[in-house]
Amino acid sequence: MPTIVSAPGDLVVATVDGIDVRFGALNIGELPPGLEQYGQGLTVSLYGVRGPETMRRDNVFMKALYAWAETRHDSGSETRDPPAQMPGAAVLGRVQAQITDDVGTGYRWVGSRTAGTGTDWEGSWSFIPEPPPGAAVLVLAFTLDGTPTGRDIRMRLSEG
Repeated sequence: MPTIVSAPGDLVVATVDGIDVRFGALNIGELPPGLEQYGQGLTVSLYGVRGPETMRRDNVFMKALYAWAETRHDSGSETRDPPAQMPGAAVLGRVQAQITDDVGTGYRWVGSRTAGTGTDWEGSWSFIPEPPPGAAVLVLAFTLDGTPTGRDIRMRLSEG
């Protein structure tokens, strides 16, 4: 199990429009559903810290979603317009992770998930390959809109 060696004390890796984005977990091994074809890898999970701004955005989203549903109902048919984007997706999608280790493994992003029913302010980013047996330290460096946040997380992969 990976152990955090160094990280921001509050685990906040980025702040997007006043909403803190916090590191949640690093899972090594099986990738999430839909990414099985890549075999083993690692997944970084983040979440938006709930507060007044997330609640405000949730309310705006729900009003837009109800208006969209009402338009569909009133027209009596499917609308071509998509529903409003979940606010968590707009925030979390701007944060990316870059992964390195102490043996120079090249990690490649293979998929992301941001927000969804029941996970409104959660996101995950999956990478391949799984860290090799010789890797001892993994560094998760985060960016916001492509600019480093300077809030990296260093993790020890094995005991010793």
